[in-house]
Amino acid sequence: MEFYKVDNTIMFFSDVSKTEIGTGCSYYVFENGIKLLEWKGKLETFHTVFQAELMGLNEAMIRESQGYEITKIWTASLSTVMAVLDPHAPHQLVRDIQSLLTQNRNIPVRWIKAYVGYRGNEETDTLVKKGITEGVVVKSLKPRCELKQHLQELFF
Repeated sequence: MEFYKVDNTIMFFSDVSKTEIGTGCSYYVFENGIKLLEWKGKLETFHTVFQAELMGLNEAMIRESQGYEITKIWTASLSTVMAVLDPHAPHQLVRDIQSLLTQNRNIPVRWIKAYVGYRGNEETDTLVKKGITEGVVVKSLKPRCELKQHLQELFF
């Protein structure tokens, strides 16, 4: 298991937040402890925290594939890390991320414990709260479970 430490690699930190007014996702990119880039996304209230984590990770992978060489990705979402490592994951967004990771083999996705003072993680936590109201609008379909529930309400 690899533990978090500040080094000379380019590190990406992702985070999400969900409140009654919306859901946000964000990431920060650091090199040698210096912030290089930040991004925040605004999602609909129906998006789950898991979806938001995946969307933030996907945005970072897209950025990386455009030539921004992220060498480590840290997320406080263990479920996201496990989903990305699962070769049989049914979620389309997970498969999209896996495809991007396959193209960029040198990028490990790692879990980091939240709320213990890691600088990148704490700054991302602050940014994501702004993302709920100020972020770039990220469009995505409703989760399958919500669509299923809506159809049941319509027909039964």
